[in-house]
Amino acid sequence: VESMRIEGDRGAVLEFSAHDVGVRALAWIVEERELRAALLPRIRDVGVFVLAPRRFESLAFAPESAALTLEDGARVEARLVVGADGVRSWVREAAGMHAVPRPYGQTAVVANFACERPHHGCARQWFRKDGGILAWLPLPGRRVSIVWSAPDALATELMSLDHAALAARVAAAGAHALGDFAVVTPPAAFPLQFLRLPALVAHRLALVGDAAHGVHPLAGQGVNLGFGDAEALAAVLAARGPVADPGAPVLLERYAR
Repeated sequence: VESMRIEGDRGAVLEFSAHDVGVRALAWIVEERELRAALLPRIRDVGVFVLAPRRFESLAFAPESAALTLEDGARVEARLVVGADGVRSWVREAAGMHAVPRPYGQTAVVANFACERPHHGCARQWFRKDGGILAWLPLPGRRVSIVWSAPDALATELMSLDHAALAARVAAAGAHALGDFAVVTPPAAFPLQFLRLPALVAHRLALVGDAAHGVHPLAGQGVNLGFGDAEALAAVLAARGPVADPGAPVLLERYAR
């Protein structure tokens, strides 16, 4: 993303440029499958023991450890459990940290499109009068990824359109700034929810990513917050010095802080 153009629902415009601040890009857009393909070999390279795909049966905590039982009866024990399993985290619920995400009343409709005109690395965003937010994010070549945070009823309507009608609707919603659109990947829809917990840690448990907090995607910061959680937890554990127990309360409190 080399530049950004944001249009408000009353006509105001904000523009940002990487060139103006002397950097190569304002942000980078990476497809999840590419990110996953890069991360999985690293997991194997550092010797992480992987049990997948498996379903969880139960999670129990004792003073010195936690025990995870899988559906096939296998049992794994550890001194620290990290819940990284999404906004409706099974790990969080199993630990008794009950939290109900609050709906925003919007659903994110996402898809990739080919566009008639080059985007020149510009990300565009519109705050719409219906309360929704439409973002076009540049991909390589003449392609964009869109996130339309639409009121639930509108999202249902968008998901019911055929590809040609959806492409026309998305192009029109952005005033045809990049010409005509054509669907590259079918649309998917994700209900948007807000989640804030009173605590990110419990006995021998730390939460990271969407299991710890859920935010609106308008600034594209959800995944960055999750990376920040993982980085902070890794830094605390790496600098724990004489504290041999990775699940020690002093370390979990340091991570939460």
